[in-house]
Amino acid sequence: MKTRFEIAVAKVEPYQKYFVLGVFVAFFGGLVVFGGVWALVIATVCMFVGILLGLIVGAEMMRRDIETEMIGLRAQYEAASELAYKLNEELSGQVQRAESAERDLLATAAEKTALRAKLDAREGGTT
Repeated sequence: MKTRFEIAVAKVEPYQKYFVLGVFVAFFGGLVVFGGVWALVIATVCMFVGILLGLIVGAEMMRRDIETEMIGLRAQYEAASELAYKLNEELSGQVQRAESAERDLLATAAEKTALRAKLDAREGGTT
């Protein structure tokens, strides 16, 4: 059983490039803008901001991917539901045709039995 952290890492893994990109932009941006002695202090702050930026962008991209996947799954579900409805409708039609054929067969058997009785009655009367 995977822990919640392992599941979260697996979900975030495809978005690591956004995280790294945010860190690099923040770090080098901080060095260029502020420079000098404060560069190390500001670099740490900028890296923290970059990490947050990367996480936010990554989370948004993940949300969009999940939304796209859900749309696809809903379309597949609707298609499967429609197919199941059509198959159920076809099965009902086949059941009705089978019942009709059974009634016709019973009617034909009854008619054959009646005709056989008439034929036997005529043969019995002529012999």
